[in-house]
Amino acid sequence: MNAKILILNGPNLNMLGKREPSVYGAQTLNDVISACTALGNAFGIEIESYQSNHEGDLVTRIQEAGQAGTPIIFNPGAYSHLSLIHISEPTRP
Repeated sequence: MNAKILILNGPNLNMLGKREPSVYGAQTLNDVISACTALGNAFGIEIESYQSNHEGDLVTRIQEAGQAGTPIIFNPGAYSHLSLIHISEPTRP
C-alpha cells in the first residue's frame, strides 16, 4: 500500500458508544475506525487513526501529516459546536 490517509478525531469522540448510546448510538470509535480501515484496504489505502482531547496534540498531527503529504479526514468532535461569538449592542450616548 502506497496511499495513506490520516483519520483525525477530536474531543469526546473517544466516548462514542459509551456516553448516552440512546442519543448518540452504540457504535464506538473503534467500530468507526475498523469500518474505515476495511474500506481503505478494499481500495489499497492505509488508514492511520488518531484521537485526542487536546488541541495541541491535534495541531501537531495535522502539521506532521502536512509535512509528509498525508491527506487528512478530520472529525473535530466537540470543537465543531464550541465556537462562541459575542455580539454587543452599540452603546448609546
